Amino acid sequence: MKSFRLRMSLLLLLSLPTAQWAVAQTHWDTAVAECWFANWYDMEECRLSMYMQRYPQSQLRDVYKYCFQDFFGIEHLITDSAAAARYIEYEINNSDTADWQRPLFYYPLLLNRYVRVDINYVRRGIIPLETMVSAMLRSAKPVEYDPERWYSRWQTLSVYLKNHNKPLNYEEDCQLIEQTIKSGKYAVHHSRLFNETYRQHYRIVNRYVFEAMLLPLIEASESKASPQP
Repeated sequence: MKSFRLRMSLLLLLSLPTAQWAVAQTHWDTAVAECWFANWYDMEECRLSMYMQRYPQSQLRDVYKYCFQDFFGIEHLITDSAAAARYIEYEINNSDTADWQRPLFYYPLLLNRYVRVDINYVRRGIIPLETMVSAMLRSAKPVEYDPERWYSRWQTLSVYLKNHNKPLNYEEDCQLIEQTIKSGKYAVHHSRLFNETYRQHYRIVNRYVFEAMLLPLIEASESKASPQP
């Protein structure tokens, strides 16, 4: 078993992008890998554990949203490129400058199919607005999902959270989420506590689209900012 884990560890490390990552991203990936190697947990459970460590003020609905986004994709979120661009511009122009913290640019969601990309990169001119919108449109492809499978998986994950990293407002949000799913809807909004505590400004992008279109721009910016030997 140890030799198998060692081989898997090497494979995972070799599969990570070799580009210069932000410090926060490197810490995230290292911690998730250590969780998996040390405990042999489900990788999704490791990501949930890391999510709760990074965002301890999350309510259950915030964790649900984190999980939901990767299962359902963003087809339902964007259909009009002009409207998407206007909304990003509005958000940038109407947010307190204190909101714009160093972004965790490659923040994998539960299944690692999508990532949250901080629009601070647009604000700072690292990612052109039209490039961000184009990446979002390319990411908005239909995703095959089974509502019953999603519901079953969520039940398992919510029990794991209750026993290991219980989010705030757990019981009340459990009822909210249950009612939402039973009504034939699945999406929920971030809690007010989460928004006021973390003040995030992100968009959802397919991981492969991100790596092809956005990551090279971020890497180029970091390379220019790094001191030369």
